[in-house]
Amino acid sequence: MTPRARRFVVAVVVLVALLIVGRWSVAFIAERWWAATISPAAAAFVSNWQLLALTLDVGAIVVASIWFAIQALLVARAIASVQVTHRLGNLHLREAVPTHLLLFGAVASGVLLGLIAGAGAHAWRDPVVLAWHGVTYGVLDPLLNLDVGVLVAQLPAWDLLHRFAVLLGVLGVAFCVALYAGIGALRRDGGAVVVHPDARRHLGVLLAFVAFTFAVGYRLEPYHLAAASPPTLTLAGALGRVRAAEVMSGVALAAGILSLIWALRGRNALLAAAWLVLVIGALGERYAVPALSEAGPMAAGRVAAARRFDALAWGIREVPAVNRTETTPAVSSLWDEEVLRRLVEHNGGVLDAVTAGEIVTPDGQATPTWLVATRSAGGSGMLDVLAIADGSTGVDGAPVMQRSPKEIPSARSVWRSVADPRSRPSSPRWRSVQTGVSASSPLRRLLLAWARQAPGMLGGKALPDVDWHLDPVERAGAVLPMLSWLPADLVLLNSRPVWLMQGMLAVDRFPLATRSSWRAGRVAGVTPAVLCTVDAASGETHFFADPAADSLAVAWLSIVGPLIASAAAIPLELRNSIPYRTEWFEAQLPALQSSGWGTGRIESRSGPPVPVWLNGRTPGHQVALEESGRNAISTVVTAFRIGGVPQIALDRRDPESGLSDSRTALGQLWNRAAVLTHLKDSVTAAGDTVWSRGPRWYAGPTPAAWQPFFTVPSNGPPALLWIATEIGGRIGGGRTSAEAWRTVTDEDRRANPDHPDDALTLESARRVLQRADSAFRRGDMTAFGRAFEELRRTLQRRRR
Repeated sequence: MTPRARRFVVAVVVLVALLIVGRWSVAFIAERWWAATISPAAAAFVSNWQLLALTLDVGAIVVASIWFAIQALLVARAIASVQVTHRLGNLHLREAVPTHLLLFGAVASGVLLGLIAGAGAHAWRDPVVLAWHGVTYGVLDPLLNLDVGVLVAQLPAWDLLHRFAVLLGVLGVAFCVALYAGIGALRRDGGAVVVHPDARRHLGVLLAFVAFTFAVGYRLEPYHLAAASPPTLTLAGALGRVRAAEVMSGVALAAGILSLIWALRGRNALLAAAWLVLVIGALGERYAVPALSEAGPMAAGRVAAARRFDALAWGIREVPAVNRTETTPAVSSLWDEEVLRRLVEHNGGVLDAVTAGEIVTPDGQATPTWLVATRSAGGSGMLDVLAIADGSTGVDGAPVMQRSPKEIPSARSVWRSVADPRSRPSSPRWRSVQTGVSASSPLRRLLLAWARQAPGMLGGKALPDVDWHLDPVERAGAVLPMLSWLPADLVLLNSRPVWLMQGMLAVDRFPLATRSSWRAGRVAGVTPAVLCTVDAASGETHFFADPAADSLAVAWLSIVGPLIASAAAIPLELRNSIPYRTEWFEAQLPALQSSGWGTGRIESRSGPPVPVWLNGRTPGHQVALEESGRNAISTVVTAFRIGGVPQIALDRRDPESGLSDSRTALGQLWNRAAVLTHLKDSVTAAGDTVWSRGPRWYAGPTPAAWQPFFTVPSNGPPALLWIATEIGGRIGGGRTSAEAWRTVTDEDRRANPDHPDDALTLESARRVLQRADSAFRRGDMTAFGRAFEELRRTLQRRRR
């Protein structure tokens, strides 16, 4: 390489380094400026978090680069004593390999491998910080009797260090083998592998290092087993797998020692035998031992332990089923997010958020209400907040969309609209604002434009302050990236629309916990940690500890510091408005369906959880689980928050309670109703479609269920078509909630004995007769008598 070419290469390398360093520096400065607009504590934490990422990246790259550079230098040391044979006609010429050309290339290759192996270490921040701080649950795992916090917080960091060491060792062996083979120090000669003594000693030490890292990995296997063993694995099976890991740790140590012996004595057969035994043993420990491990039905103590750990890992706070005295629900949950989305899109808008809440009337009563945040599809800056009462409809069956307090009877406060809001979902990358990061000077504009990759900031006019991270979820994640932030909800605080985000913590391993899907992955638990509020108009941001924060969340709150206010600082209006997010509830359902809870299984075609209101005012979500082996509802699961504390009510149903049909069977009964059939025919004839939503369940003195049906016109908004109802085996329905419930009550039956059609009466009689027959076979004469009386009342309703 000529001196001119060498100078050019050095200049390019320096330029690239300056660009990388400059890009990171301006991003660091800009993010600190932006975080300072939230609070000084936010600026300090964001800066420290970025510096920690830089420290880990630089540290890992330096360590890896030094490691591979040392290996390259050791190879170069052997090059001087290696000669390469060249054939010239019948002559065999031997000449030494020149080192001055290979030395630079070997070291450069080592540094490049270091960059590849060490890059991305900033992703280690979460486990490293958590392991350094520590977590204490005060609960011991049943296998190793360690505090669960060791497995949740310490084990991930140990795994990171172990995987990094294995990566360095394996890549080091491959790197050196390639170099030695390239210079002829490692070659095949007459069917045998010939290794130069220097290369043999070097490779032997590297192979021993790799074997020792494998031994450490097997020593970690008992911790992995304790953190992620299935509940069905018996104690004997778990101990067998622990013993197998300990044996393999000894085998790996022996392979390492034999590798060192090979490095000194050069017996290739000894090395091959040692590593062959290690590979065969590893395959057996990986596949054969788990297959032979004893697994069987869970003992009572194991069931209780699995249920306890599921509750810890998934934040399940079970409460007794609410004992209601009303015969029918106070409010029929008619709408849901998908219906309201279609309604908004029909009106030419874009749905930003749908949140179930309540509006308090002047007389102190709470009205169940959907708060809907919309904006125009054309990108207008106006943000409308609509209030839709859940239990009422217009004359045409469509929900009444109200934009001002005057349009809501006796409502106290609803925000009309926010002109040009500062924060909303799907906001632009940046925008000019009145209070934000100053962009008054050309230098600041240049730095901000470079950091944000926004050439628009370099306009001719002097910009006022600018702001970015305008999407509320993005804003929360920019400050606290270690949390998994759920989509924004809309709440009203002092009549102002505020975005509310819930930050969750996911754990990859938890003893005896059921694994479930979460954010395109499988995890062993998810619990709430932090709440974030962002004012839609001003962008003002606050962080609070979630009232349901557990030991893991408390550890993170301590790490973050004063940026997060305590749960006691949450305004009462906000605390009462925290919804139970559907994503979290759906992730909890596999745990609730496990054998530890004895609730049943969710129907494959049940769809997402349906919205309900408890006691006519508390919003929640509901799912019906079926009894295994029979087509019957066994448990109705309802998730809700009261005072910000998440709770789950498990209403376990007796098959003889009068509501034992599955969701599918009940839907078939409703669809066979004569009135609903005629309505569907009329709607279909008009060119429209009928859209049925999921059934809702009610645990009153007599269990009940209802399901709304909507008509979706081709050129109009969705409208309520019918409300199908069921109480105690009686099927009915109506156009309004009151009418639908009257058709299945005894009072209305006595006043209108001809109301139900013959098919429904016979179907009701058949179901009651099945209950009576089941009670008679098992000898429960009390249940048989109740069913017989119900059968007589059902048949007498047809008499004039």
